[in-house]
Amino acid sequence: MRLAIFGAGLIGKKRGLQTSGHELVGVYDPDSARAQKLATELGCPAFSSEEELLSQKNLDIAIIATTNNALFSVAKKAILKKVNLLVEKPAATSVAQIEELIQLASENKVAVKVGFNHRFHPAMLKLRSLIDSGALGELMFLRARYGHGGRLGYEKEWRSIPEISGGGELLDQGVHLLDLIYWYLGPLPLQSSLVATSFWKMDVEDNAVLTLKKNNTWATFHVSCSEWKNLFSLEIYGRNAKVLIDGIGGSYGKETLTFYQMLPEMGPPQIETFSFDAEDQSWGKDLQNLVDHLKQKTPLLGDLHSAKYCLEQIRQAYQQNGYKKLPCSV
Repeated sequence: MRLAIFGAGLIGKKRGLQTSGHELVGVYDPDSARAQKLATELGCPAFSSEEELLSQKNLDIAIIATTNNALFSVAKKAILKKVNLLVEKPAATSVAQIEELIQLASENKVAVKVGFNHRFHPAMLKLRSLIDSGALGELMFLRARYGHGGRLGYEKEWRSIPEISGGGELLDQGVHLLDLIYWYLGPLPLQSSLVATSFWKMDVEDNAVLTLKKNNTWATFHVSCSEWKNLFSLEIYGRNAKVLIDGIGGSYGKETLTFYQMLPEMGPPQIETFSFDAEDQSWGKDLQNLVDHLKQKTPLLGDLHSAKYCLEQIRQAYQQNGYKKLPCSV
């Protein structure tokens, strides 16, 4: 596949470093020096405009890893050029923008993969296989915590500026948990929410707690950017077993999955732990899922419909808690 990367920041670099086996046509970033630096590292040219890069012949996939406020506009340009997309989460900063992308993608017959790379962490894939095998039995509930530590000046970074980020921690890390809930349990509607700016002096939230429920299935999670020590923890409970995922590698700690199998007589469960030591390959597998979809018509794992579900729940939570001036609250 012939690929182009839009956005030469941290995520654009992570995406670019896991494109082995494909041809990188070029990189674009409004910061030309940053674009040139990444292009040199990846061994491809830097381009001076979005339009110039999108006009390259036989371009198969545009990887869009810009700041949140630019995701929609670049995605729309690419779709109208009939270029398939891997657009970084949250894919847009409003439900209306997501709906427009869904309509345009359908009209122009292009595939749009949203960058929900967490689905491709080995523990998440292992959990999906356990659910599909019936090992957990009927699913009951999920609970999760996801947070990262602060750093000096965090309140001045682009994620704290509503016009650029669209929202705060709920839109940043919370969107990953909402996508996992969508994948494991289905589109559970929002039951209750607490959204707060507890520590950082900024116009977006730094903590959020959401509970979602449909019939007898529910999920609850807490996301925070005042966690002080990076943390990822996800538990899912079935009638026959429980699974605990801890860590996602790197500063979040070693990625493990522990399977707790209940016995017929109840009491202490049988416990089996799986550890995953390999370097994070989720970014490359995320891209490969789109490639497989284009070549073999396999399902997209994480698409615009999941992104729409995530933004709908976030919008409702913002509105319930008085965050009505954020782009994502509209």
